[in-house]
Amino acid sequence: MMAKQGRIGKLGSLLTRIRRAILAGLGTLLTALLATGLRGDWLLMYVQIKRLWQEDTTWRTIPSQHTSFDIDNVTNHEFVGFGGYYMKDVGFYVLQSFTGAFLIFYGVGGYLKWYYYIQRRERAADWKCQPDRFLQPEDDRLEFWLGSLNIAIGSLSFGILVTYIMNGGETKLYYSIKDYGWVYFLLSIPGLYVYNEASSYYTHRLMHHPILYRRYHKLHHHFKAPTPWTAAASHPYEFIIFQFLLEIPIFLVPLHAGVFLCCLIYGYYHSIISHSGIDLHSMFPWQPSVIFHDDHHKYFHCNFGVNTMIFDRLHGTLRKNNRFYSETTFGGKGAPIQEPSAARVTDKYS
Repeated sequence: MMAKQGRIGKLGSLLTRIRRAILAGLGTLLTALLATGLRGDWLLMYVQIKRLWQEDTTWRTIPSQHTSFDIDNVTNHEFVGFGGYYMKDVGFYVLQSFTGAFLIFYGVGGYLKWYYYIQRRERAADWKCQPDRFLQPEDDRLEFWLGSLNIAIGSLSFGILVTYIMNGGETKLYYSIKDYGWVYFLLSIPGLYVYNEASSYYTHRLMHHPILYRRYHKLHHHFKAPTPWTAAASHPYEFIIFQFLLEIPIFLVPLHAGVFLCCLIYGYYHSIISHSGIDLHSMFPWQPSVIFHDDHHKYFHCNFGVNTMIFDRLHGTLRKNNRFYSETTFGGKGAPIQEPSAARVTDKYS
C-alpha cells in the first residue's frame, strides 16, 4: 500500500512539474507575442520572416492580382500622389499594422495583467517585486491610454516602413547568409546587440538629466510599480526617439533579416519582462533579473540598462545599498547616506 502511495505521489509530483513547465512555456510564448505588438512592428516581422523563408533577394514589388483581403494579396489601389514614394497601398498596411498591434497589446497584455494582477493579487508576496505596492486605478487607466497612444504611433511608423519595403524601398537587410558570409553574420549578432544596448543606455541616461526628466521621462516614472503595459507607457516624444534608434540600423549597415528580427524580439520581450513587476530570474548570465529594472522605477536615477548591466557597471550607475536615492537625487550614483544634505532630501514615494 505504501509503495503504491509512493508511486502515486511521484506521479503527482511529475504531473505538477509538467504543468508548471507548460504554463511557463505558455507565458513565454504570450510575452513574446505581446513583444511583437509593443511598437506595432508585428507586420514588419511577418514580411521579413516570409522573405527569410524564401531566401528572397529579388522580391521588390507587390503582387498586382489578388483574390482575398489578406497580407499576401493586397489591393491594387494607390493613395493619390504616394505611389512614386514607395507608398502604394499604404492604407492597407497601416490598417493591418494597427489591427494586429492592438489585438496583441490588449489581448495578450490584458491576459497577463488579469492572471497576475487580478487573479493572484492576494498572493503578491509569492511573485511580485514590490508586493506592497500596486498602481492606483487612475494610474492603471493612464498606463492603458498612454500605452494605446504609443502603440498607435508605433503601428503608423511600422505600417509606413513595411509599405516602403514592400514597394521596393532600399534597406540594408539581406536574406541569405551567403551574401556576406558566416563570419560577418556571426559578428553582426553581438554587434547589433551592443548597439541596441548602448543606444538604449545612453539615451535613457540622457532622459534622466533634470530638464529632460521633468519635461518628458518623469511621465514613465509615474508608474512606480510597473506592469507589463508600462513598457509602452512613456511620453510620445520619448517613444518616437527609441523607435528611431531601433529602426535606423537597417538603413546604415548590412544586417541579415534574421539577426535584426531576433535582436528586436529579444529586446522587446525583455522590455516587457523587466517592466512586468514579476520577480523572475534571468536564464542568461548577461541578462539582469526583473528586480534590476523594477529597482530603477523604485529608486529612479540608477540601473539605466535594460538587457545588460555592462554599461551600468562601466559608469558606476548600479544601485548600491549604501547610497541614498530619490526622484530629486540626479546623477545616477545616489548620495552618501551619512551626508547631511542627503538626509534633507525626502523620497515621498518610499
